[in-house]
Amino acid sequence: MSIVERAKNIILKPTDEWNVIASEPATIGGLFTGYAMPLALIPLVSTILFTGLLGISAADMMGFGGGMPLDLMAIAGMAILSLIVSLVSLFVMGTMVKLVSPSFNGTSDKVQAMKLMTYASTPSWVVALLSWIPFLGAVLGFAAIVYVVYLIYCGLNPVMGVPKEKIAGFTVAIVLIYVVLALIMSGIVAALLYSTFFANPMMGGALSGA
Repeated sequence: MSIVERAKNIILKPTDEWNVIASEPATIGGLFTGYAMPLALIPLVSTILFTGLLGISAADMMGFGGGMPLDLMAIAGMAILSLIVSLVSLFVMGTMVKLVSPSFNGTSDKVQAMKLMTYASTPSWVVALLSWIPFLGAVLGFAAIVYVVYLIYCGLNPVMGVPKEKIAGFTVAIVLIYVVLALIMSGIVAALLYSTFFANPMMGGALSGA
């Protein structure tokens, strides 16, 4: 099945697609190289194209304007860093789902857990095709996050074997784990960005156009 077909199916008919995915042979490497990485390139390309080349900043998209100008190399670097962080976060989340699953009477299978988190993440990557549109992009981005949670909810029973009465609790647990992970990763990224782009006075001058 092609990436496009899988992405379309998991978004438009998730219940049927999770049943297919559940019994589908897979490897962690294959999930990353054959699905996650290609789709994770969408936000990277979108950021470089619309923010770097066309100058549409996050502030502009939110209707505030006046964002700090960054050159194309800095924007590309941040986009690449975001891609790496998203893939690392995906791997960590898959591992955590595998470890926590037995507590909710689910299977402790890392490939199945990685299937769940990889395919459920589809909306967060695909939405980047439209994320550059002012205001609408922000709304769609939020909707994508909500839909990711819904996809996890739908996939826990067929993919991880979680009993239906425990699905809601496991979904909440996954969301909480992700929030903690996101806070940790955000702190690491902020430290890296500061040390790379702002701690060096020459680099700071280049970014501000001085």
